[in-house]
Amino acid sequence: MAERLISGDNHIDLTYCPPDLWSSQAPAKWKLLVPRVEELEDGLHWFVNAQDKGMWNGVGPGFLKYQKGSFGHIDEMKDYGFEWDYRRGAQPRPTTPELRLADLDRDGVEAEIIYGCLMINDLIPSGDQRAWANQVYNDWAIDFAKRSDPNRVFPLAIVPNNDPLVAAAEVRRCAKMGHRGGDLAFKSMSLPLYHHDWYPLWEAAAECNFPISFHSTGFKGIRTPDTPEMEKEYMIQWRLVRSALFQLDTMEVFVSLIASGACEQYPKFKFVLGESGVTWLPYVFDRLDTEYEDRGRSLGFKLKPSDYFKRQGYVTYQQDQYMEPIIPLIGEDNIIWGADYPHPDCLWPESRKYIEKNLGMLPERVRRKITSENVIKLYNLR
Repeated sequence: MAERLISGDNHIDLTYCPPDLWSSQAPAKWKLLVPRVEELEDGLHWFVNAQDKGMWNGVGPGFLKYQKGSFGHIDEMKDYGFEWDYRRGAQPRPTTPELRLADLDRDGVEAEIIYGCLMINDLIPSGDQRAWANQVYNDWAIDFAKRSDPNRVFPLAIVPNNDPLVAAAEVRRCAKMGHRGGDLAFKSMSLPLYHHDWYPLWEAAAECNFPISFHSTGFKGIRTPDTPEMEKEYMIQWRLVRSALFQLDTMEVFVSLIASGACEQYPKFKFVLGESGVTWLPYVFDRLDTEYEDRGRSLGFKLKPSDYFKRQGYVTYQQDQYMEPIIPLIGEDNIIWGADYPHPDCLWPESRKYIEKNLGMLPERVRRKITSENVIKLYNLR
């Protein structure tokens, strides 16, 4: 019998959302600012904050047109039947219930945790508009799960990042609606992650058994091209640097969250470093523990900083060929596999091939934890 696969990290990107999801509900004063779709000569385009972001039903998580040769795996997905059609009336596979379920079946994935609209809170400058847009998505996502299969499709809420009290209230509201957790966009938070004003959010998350994820959206310390002309000339180099370092931004999340005292203050609070990879963690564990002893002991933690991760933290990944010797240093109970469907670097529809490559040498007991049991326990799926 094939082992159970439950992806702890799949996606619904803004590009795939219903074109009138926000514009049909927006107050008049926000109509031109909230995410909306306009039809141009080459198809439907998403506009956010009155700026053209690219295609509706484009290649996510951006809004890209499909161009053969731009992404090797996207070409493979197209060969498998995945389509990107920007015309009105098209059916995006990730947000059409029967097509999404068919894609899960094709990959042999029993159930999935879905991150929604990763960068929406980075695209909307107004905090009030962000919080409103998050609520609209969260309501729609619960309905989408019901129309798909609520025993297989588990969308995470988007947690507002404009105000800690607003965020805490939305966590409690979403928990009552049936969301199992939420994702917090940390780059555009109104206050640094280590600020104590976020304590009401961690308290609400602990109270509701509502894990908070911090999904990677790209390492922000990278030197960008100086001009549009330079970006065009060095597009391949720039894209390689950006994608190779993409997951490392969660280093800052992990250290900031521990430094905040959130885990010390709220032992039942759970957090997830989404799509961050695994094998860098022991190095950061050591650095954090060392620097805490040297210059942070006045924080008065009862545990070593790295021990809070082992007690309350999780990490998701899709492939990592150096995992085997690292797992004991992180904890076999803290690692969650994800297929990353439908992103350009996802494993769909060959997840089992990559799992066998990365985890084939492990005891079956450990494999089961990473590919299904840990995510079931974290989100109380059964």
